[in-house]
Amino acid sequence: MRNRFLLLLLFFPLALFSQDATIEGQVVDEENNPLSYATVLIYEKEGSQAFKGAVTDDSGNFIISELNKQDYFVEFSMIGFSTASKTINPSNSDIQKITLIENIEELDETIILVKAPNIRREPGKLVFNVENTSISTGDAYNLLRKTPGVLVIGDDIQIKNSSSIIYLNNKRVYLTSTELASLLKSMDASSIKAIEVITNPSAKYDAEGSSVLNIITSKAISIGYKGSVNATWEQATFSKYLFGTSHFYKNDWLNLYGNYSYSPRKEYKQDDNFIRFFNPDNTSTKSIWESDFEKVTHSNAHQANVILDFTLNENNTLSFSSTAMISPNKTFDNNVDGEIFDAQQQLDSVFTTLSYLENDSANLSFNLEHQIDLDEEGTTLNTSVNYINYDREQSQELNTDYNLPTGELINNIEFFTDANQDSDIFTGQTDFKKILGGGDFETGLKYSYINTESSLDFFNIVNDVPEFVEVNSDLFGYAESIYAGYINYAKKFGKWNINAGLRGEHTDVKGDSKSLGIINNQDYFDLFPSVSALFHQNDDNVFGISYRRSVERPRYQSLNPFSYFITENIVNNGNPNLVPSIKNKYMLSYSLKNKWTFEAYYIYKKDPLAVLSFQDNENSTTQNLDANIISDINYSLDVSYVSSLYSWWFLWMYTSGYYVENEFLAVASPQETYKNDTFGFYVQMYSGFTLSKDGSFTSDVNLEYTSDRIVGSLDLKNQFEFSVSFRKSLWNNRASITMGVDDIFDTNNIQVTSNYYNQDNSYFAKFESRLFRLGFKYNFGNYKLRNKTRINKTSEEQRLD
Repeated sequence: MRNRFLLLLLFFPLALFSQDATIEGQVVDEENNPLSYATVLIYEKEGSQAFKGAVTDDSGNFIISELNKQDYFVEFSMIGFSTASKTINPSNSDIQKITLIENIEELDETIILVKAPNIRREPGKLVFNVENTSISTGDAYNLLRKTPGVLVIGDDIQIKNSSSIIYLNNKRVYLTSTELASLLKSMDASSIKAIEVITNPSAKYDAEGSSVLNIITSKAISIGYKGSVNATWEQATFSKYLFGTSHFYKNDWLNLYGNYSYSPRKEYKQDDNFIRFFNPDNTSTKSIWESDFEKVTHSNAHQANVILDFTLNENNTLSFSSTAMISPNKTFDNNVDGEIFDAQQQLDSVFTTLSYLENDSANLSFNLEHQIDLDEEGTTLNTSVNYINYDREQSQELNTDYNLPTGELINNIEFFTDANQDSDIFTGQTDFKKILGGGDFETGLKYSYINTESSLDFFNIVNDVPEFVEVNSDLFGYAESIYAGYINYAKKFGKWNINAGLRGEHTDVKGDSKSLGIINNQDYFDLFPSVSALFHQNDDNVFGISYRRSVERPRYQSLNPFSYFITENIVNNGNPNLVPSIKNKYMLSYSLKNKWTFEAYYIYKKDPLAVLSFQDNENSTTQNLDANIISDINYSLDVSYVSSLYSWWFLWMYTSGYYVENEFLAVASPQETYKNDTFGFYVQMYSGFTLSKDGSFTSDVNLEYTSDRIVGSLDLKNQFEFSVSFRKSLWNNRASITMGVDDIFDTNNIQVTSNYYNQDNSYFAKFESRLFRLGFKYNFGNYKLRNKTRINKTSEEQRLD
C-alpha cells in the first residue's frame, strides 16, 4: 500500500491534462460507519500501475477529479479490512458507496480478530476502535486513561479540560463519579468495541456538558450462540481481581446479550498533608500541621447487564435492557498520624485519627425502547422510557487522640454518622428522523424527573455512649423536572458539511434542607444552539468551525449539605445553594492529509461549579466546599497525529497547550476575590506493535504527561505515566493471554496546593498507579459470529454525585 501511495505522488504531476470527469463516493464498514484514512487507487486497467488516488476524509468521503470518461479499475483498501475493487466509469454521475469487510482469520470454530486500535474521525467526534486489541485488557477505567484526548484525574473524566458526560451505548449514565469509577473498574475492557470522544455534541444530546464520552460494547449480529470467560489479576501494593463472562445469542426474531462481572479489590492510597494556619493579622504563622494519611479500601462489586432485542416485523423492533451494579460492604480504613508545630516550628503536640467507613450501594436501571421504520428512505420514529433506582447507605466512625510530645493524652474526639440516600429517576424520550432536502432532519422531545431523599444522623460518643447532635444532622429532599425539545439538521453542500441544531430546556427544581431551613427553588428556561461546519478544500485539507452552548447542573450529592469527615478538622461539604453554570465553546480546526489535526478553542463558563478549599485560621479547621465560582476561561491549541508508520507500527499522538484562568470569592480571606491562572501542556502518545508475522503477538506502549493545571482554588502539579502491555493468542486463536505494567516509573502522583492570601495548604496524593496486570480470556461456542456494539443507560443518573 505504501509503494502504491508513493507511485501516486510521482504520477500526480503528469495528470494535469484537460480532463474534467470525476469519481466520488464514500467508504463504509459493514455497519455503515464511515471509514476515514481508507486508500482509493485508480488504475487504467486491472494489473497496471496506479496513476491517481485519494485518502478518505473524516466522513469516509473521497473525490478524484481530472479523469477521462472511460472505464477505470478502482481499488479500495484499509488496514484491518479486506481490499475491495470494482470497475467505474466517471461518465456515470452516481456517487459510489463502497463497503469494506473486516479481515478475519478463520481457525476451526473460533475467529478472533487481532489488530491495532483504529482511530476514525467524524465531524465533532473521534471514534477509538479497540475490540480484540492488546490495549482492551483489564478494566474499562484503565482503558479510558489510554483513549486519545481523555484525561482522568481521580474519579473525574475530562475531555479538553472539562468534565464529560458519560454514555453507555448511546444512553446516558446516571451514577455518582465515585460509583461510575467503580462501575468502570468492574467492567471488562475486552467487552468494549469502541469509545466515542464527542467534542461537539449535536442538539439531540442533553444540553448538559460540552463533551460526551460514549462507550460502545459488543453484541452478536449473526445467528447462533457464542460466549467467553475472562479473568484479570492486578498486583500493586495489594492484589485486585476481575472475573467475567459474556454471552451472545441470536435467531430470526431475538438478539440476546448478557454479561456478568465480579471484582474483589483491595486498594491503597497515601497522602502527605501540610496546613499553615495564620494569626488574626493574616500574615504571621499561628501553627503548622503536618500529617500522613493512609486509606485501605476493600470492595466486592457485582455488575450485570442484559439486552433483549425483538424483531416484531421488518419495520418494528422492541428492545429491553437492564443493568445492575451492586457493591455491598465496601469499607474504608483511614489512618492519620499528624504533628502540630508552633510558629517557631517547635513540636507542640501530635494526633492520631482512626476512621472506619462502611458503604452499601445498589444501582438498578431498566430501559424499554421501540423503533419503527416508516419508509425505505431512512425515516424512523424511536420512543424510549427509562427507570433508575439508586440506593446508598453509609456509616462512619471517627476517633482522634491528641497527645503531648511526651505521650500524655490531652484531648479525645469521637463521633459516629449514619447517612442514607435514595434516588428515583424516570425519563421518557421520542426521536423522529427523516431524510429531508438531501440532508438528515431530526427532532425530538424528552422529559426527565429526578427525586432524591437523603438523611444524616450525627452522634457524639461520650464515655462510649452515643449522643444525638441535631445541629449536625439533616434531612434533605431534592426534586427536579426537565422538559426538553430539539431540532437538528445535517447536510452536505458541495464542499461543505453543515450540522446545526437548537435545543430548549425548561427546568423546575425544588430543594429543601430541614435542619438548615434552606429552600432552593429554581424555575428557568434556556436555549442551547449548536453548529459545526467542515469545508473540504481538497483531499488533503479540511477546515472546520463549531460552536456550542451548554449547561452544567450541580450534582445531586453536591447539593446535599451533609458532611464527610476525613478528620474532625478536615471536612467535605455540599452546598444546597448551587445554581447551574452556562458554558460557551468556540472551536476552529484544520485537518492535513487525514493524519494531522489542529484544533484551537475558547471556552467561557459563567458561574462554573468547583470545589474550593478554605481553612478557618481561628478554629484550625479546613473545609472543602462545593461552590459556584465567578468565571472560568480556557484557551487551548491541540495537535493530533495518527498514522500506520509501517505495517507493524501504528502510532497516534495528542498534544494540548493551554491557558486556564478562574476567579472565585475568597470567603475566608479579607480580600473579596482571588484570580487563579496557569499555562499548561498535555501530551499523550500510543504505539501499537505487531511482533509476529501471523499477528498473534502484539504490544502496546502508552506515554502520558500533564503539566500544571488548576481546579477551583487548587493548583495541580506535573504527572507522568509510561505503560507497556502485550497480547498473545493461544490454542488456534481460541484464547488469549495479556500482560502489562502501568506507570512503570511510578510517577503518576499528584501534588495539590492551595496557596493565596491567608490560605496555605497542600497534599501529595500517592495511589497505586504502578501495577502489574495479567489477563486471560477463553472463547467458546460458535465464535464465527460477528459482534455489534451497545449498552443501555440514560442521562440524569450521572448527576447523582
